[in-house]
Amino acid sequence: MADELAMDSKALILATLADVYLTSGMIDEAISILKDGLSRNPNYTLGKIILGRAYYLKGDIEEALKILEEIYEQAKESESENLYLGHIHKRLGNYEKAIQFYEATLRINPENKEARQELELLRPKPSLVEIKQEVHVETPKKIETITPEMVAVPKEEIKIGLPVEEFVEKIAPGIEEERKPQIEVKPDVIVERKLEEVTPKQVSGAEEPIEIVPVLPEIGLEPVSEVKEIERPSPLDALNEPMKKLIEIKSVKGAFIISRDGLLIQSYYEGREDIEELCALIAGVFNDAENSFNFLKAGNLEKFIIEKTDETICVITAGESLLCIITKPEAKPGLVFVYARRIIDEIRKILG
Repeated sequence: MADELAMDSKALILATLADVYLTSGMIDEAISILKDGLSRNPNYTLGKIILGRAYYLKGDIEEALKILEEIYEQAKESESENLYLGHIHKRLGNYEKAIQFYEATLRINPENKEARQELELLRPKPSLVEIKQEVHVETPKKIETITPEMVAVPKEEIKIGLPVEEFVEKIAPGIEEERKPQIEVKPDVIVERKLEEVTPKQVSGAEEPIEIVPVLPEIGLEPVSEVKEIERPSPLDALNEPMKKLIEIKSVKGAFIISRDGLLIQSYYEGREDIEELCALIAGVFNDAENSFNFLKAGNLEKFIIEKTDETICVITAGESLLCIITKPEAKPGLVFVYARRIIDEIRKILG
């Protein structure tokens, strides 16, 4: 713990910037920054994990494996450490080791979709022979053959011309009265009716022909007009109302929504020229903090605050996005969270 407190603070900032560079595809710049920071702080485990990831993304698999294996004992509870060791061994064809590291990743974070997808591809699937062996078919029992003697009625019980009721009582004594047929059968009566001839004049009643409305023979209804598809608003349109309420708070200067990779999704901060650089800074701090939370098994990061000299940035997680609220320097972020709690909950619900 003393070594961590004495660590050069510049190395922490460089690791954060390196993570932002990796997200932006600037791999060589990230490697250069990490090497510079690790030269002064060789025991910075998180920086080495990011460096190993950078070499993997560059395609230098051997160097990435060397760096991550050297620190595995210190970082074996790290989600990123196990995930990228799984990726490396998969690229090298060591599928059994890759499966072990992906399983370790899921033990640390069961919600890691990347490790789960890789496991589904790498785990062997049962063959048709194995499936057939697992299916047990029970042999049907032999049905006893029924002979005519078993169902025959004694000749002395059958009398020609015997009424139906008497015959039933003879072959099935004790049948309840309610089981006897209660339907009274009446002979069919056919009534003939003479159809009168109907002439065209009797039907028309007028010289002009009658307009016949087409009817659907299947259901007997008139044709239904085509139903127009109702246009539904997009999720970003649904954000306009709650974001407007958020901006109307006096201490709030503006707000915007970004992805966890630092890409701007929607901005509600007019006149902000440096918003893309601000997005990269926020995403870098978030990813670095989230990696630290996972490494320490401290749960998931929900919100954090960045205090600057001229403003304060309040960041709240919302699904796969980040809601960023910029407040005035004199505003208290805690009060912003309290006053805007319902609005923030509404925004998070829309973003999923």
